[in-house]
Order: sequence, then structure tokens, then C-alpha cells
Amino acid sequence: MNNSFPTVGLIGGGEHARMFVAPSAALGLDLLIYVSDPNDSAAQICKHEIGSYKDLDSIREFAKKCDVVTFADKFIPLSIIRAIEADGVVVRPSSAALELSQNKEALRLKLINYPGAEDKAKSGKVLIERPLDFDYEITVIVARSPHGQATTWSPTIEVKKDGINVMTIAPVPKLTQDLSERVQKLALEIAKISGVVGIAAVKIFAKDEEIFISDLVMGPHNSGLWTIDGAQTSQFEQHLRAVLDLPLGDPTMVAPIAVTGNLVAGKKSNMYRPYLHLMARAPSLRFHQYRNEAIPNERIGHVTLTGENLDELIDEIEHVR
Repeated sequence: MNNSFPTVGLIGGGEHARMFVAPSAALGLDLLIYVSDPNDSAAQICKHEIGSYKDLDSIREFAKKCDVVTFADKFIPLSIIRAIEADGVVVRPSSAALELSQNKEALRLKLINYPGAEDKAKSGKVLIERPLDFDYEITVIVARSPHGQATTWSPTIEVKKDGINVMTIAPVPKLTQDLSERVQKLALEIAKISGVVGIAAVKIFAKDEEIFISDLVMGPHNSGLWTIDGAQTSQFEQHLRAVLDLPLGDPTMVAPIAVTGNLVAGKKSNMYRPYLHLMARAPSLRFHQYRNEAIPNERIGHVTLTGENLDELIDEIEHVR
């Protein structure tokens, strides 16, 4: 059979890789993943090859079967990525963009020295250290294609307890329209300057009306998990579109508010049993089980609820957690 659909090679087998399976199937793409363990979350449900992330020969053989190679795991050495790029493999994001995102000082210098940076200083500053006092720590998920088309989703805030991210809320509560537009514009500028192709998360601190860039993280991000059920196009489908240089999808929210709760394993290991109660109580809940081993304090899934009343959504997600 003549198959005109491309094969996307995805290095990494964790829960983010698992979330590429559904949009790949919907688009008719052939998704081939490279994993280090056959029990990895994505390996359980997707065609895969097994090998070390440091085994250049194995990754070279894997890459030969793919039209484009991308990542769902940050453990692959840059030297491996550069080597397969030198072989002529299309790798997105590139090793240069990945390296820049991993080196804060290099990123800072790149942003400062970029043409027009002085004009942009009014809308955002580069920050290396975490400020002692700030109003918001905002994440803006941005997507960018090779020919420069780019989109963002509603700015998102992470809710943390004991240093652990337990929940995300989109859009950021009480964020002014002006500040929302400014942080999204800034994220788009950073994506352009750094050469992002695919998805990236731009972390921004906001204090009064000032905003500070704190980090750039390549690839789908936990702060964007809500987009699976809360946006017209998820970050995972958008990443596929971007790395294949397809027109990007609509990032508009499907409801005014989306709240996502991260599920962490406790003493009970049966993750199926709670469905009866939770589904009856809140039929609109969207469940995502990663099928990771239920080791206490390890993340095993997430749930998302969309609606109009923030307090009610938070209460329901907390109940699920």
C-alpha cells in the first residue's frame, strides 16, 4: 500500500510521549517512538524501538526510518542530536535551539543582543535568578513552525504545594487583558529569537506591571496539559503540526476556564476503582492515566475540568486529587 503520510520519530517514552499517540492517529501519521524501557508509558500503546539514549548507532538506525525526529525526553545528549543532524536527518527543534534553551546565560546574551532588543526592553526583561517578591509566575506555551508561523495559548499559572506542582489554571486568574497580551507577545518574540520549532514553554515572572523572562523549556510542558481537553488544538497536536511544517491549529479555549490536577500515587494502588464515584459525581471530568507504576508520591495521571466558575472547578479537582 502506498502510504503518503510521514513517519514522525519521537525520542522518549514517558507520559508526554503517550499523549502524542491520539493526535498522531487522528492525523493519520505513523508515530514511531524510541524508548529506554518497554514498560514506559508510551511504549505500552505505541509502536516502538528500545535502546539507550546514548547509543548513537541505535538512534541512527531509528532515525533512518523517520521523516522527522523530535523529542519527548530531555535526557538525550546534544552530541547525539548533532550527529544525526550531520547525517541529514530533519531534527526539530534543532540541536542549536535545544542547546540555547539549556544555557541560561547564552539565552540571556542572545536576547539582549538581538536586533531591536533595546526597544523590547519596555515589554520584558531577562532574569536569571528567581525574584524574592512577585505577583505571578506565568507560563506561556508557544508553538512555532519552520517558516515562522506561531501561536500561543492562554497564559497559565501553576499551583504548588510543598514545592510540587499540583494544579494548573488557565487563564491566570485576575490577569489583566493588557498583561495577558504582553506576556504572549513576549513569548512569541522569544520563540522567534531562539529558533524554536515545535512547542516551548516560556516562564515569566510578573511584578506589578513589569514582566521578567525566567526560563525557556523546549517541548510539550506540564503547564500545557490542560490544552488536551481545554483548547481547540492541544499542545501535542500543535507540536506535530509544527515539526511537519503544517499550518498550525486554533489554540482558542473551548471554555472560559480550564483547571488541571496532577494525580500522585498514594498508599492505594488501584487507580480504576475511583472511577465509579468520580464519574458519577462529575460527568464532565476528563481522565488521563499514564499507567506508570503506582509508587507513592510519583505522578500517575492528570484530570481536567472546564467551565465558568473557578472556585467550583478548583474544589472538584481537589476532590479528585
